[in-house]
Amino acid sequence: MGNKFIQLQDVKKEYQTGEVCIQALKDVTFTIDKGEICVILGASGAGKTTL
Repeated sequence: MGNKFIQLQDVKKEYQTGEVCIQALKDVTFTIDKGEICVILGASGAGKTTL
């Protein structure tokens, strides 16, 4: 569309817990254009809130 409202590109988020590294988000890329409706679905612990 070209009317970008939100754009994420290669988003990553890691948490370090002691010696364990947890990848909450890995290379997330998407665009939401103005006027579009977006729904984020996923299982518990999938990273929705982090996103």
